[in-house]
Amino acid sequence: MQHGFYFAAELCVKCHACEIACKTWNEVEVGPRWREVVKVETGEFPDVQAMNVSMACMHCGDAPCQTACPVGAISKRGEDGIVLVDPSVCIGCGFCAWACPFNAPQLTAMAGKMEKCNFCQTPGSERPHDMPRACEEVCPTGAIKSGSLAELAQQNRRKVAGKLGGSQGMQGFPGVVVDGADRFGGNK
Repeated sequence: MQHGFYFAAELCVKCHACEIACKTWNEVEVGPRWREVVKVETGEFPDVQAMNVSMACMHCGDAPCQTACPVGAISKRGEDGIVLVDPSVCIGCGFCAWACPFNAPQLTAMAGKMEKCNFCQTPGSERPHDMPRACEEVCPTGAIKSGSLAELAQQNRRKVAGKLGGSQGMQGFPGVVVDGADRFGGNK
């Protein structure tokens, strides 16, 4: 069952708590960031828009970093889809970083090896999948969610259904949208 993250950009306040929790839990040295909050801006003045995005490894279904690694240091676990780097095999060539569209693998200064988000599966401090990831646990606005992709998709469907039904607290899809013609146009 593939695991991953869901991120709600509209909730992120760019507090960087997720970055700090990730570094602390996984004992990441100064420099590399397994999770990084960035500001994305679009448009031209005066029509400029910005949003905050908390980026980490996406644990891709067909991980380009794994394909690019010439020594097989990157693997994808079959049971949960987590993409991991084996530092004992990594030669620090950087091919995985070039292949990754999310800039997830990063070179450590001390060891000269690539490392990245491992879904809080650092040896000796693995978090069970039924616990939130460190970044998710400290997020004050609930912008980060983790779990199986099936669970995350179901949560998002409930959220969208609540918006369509006019209630954020709604559990499940609306059976009938009574004022659908007013909301979406069409015949009454």
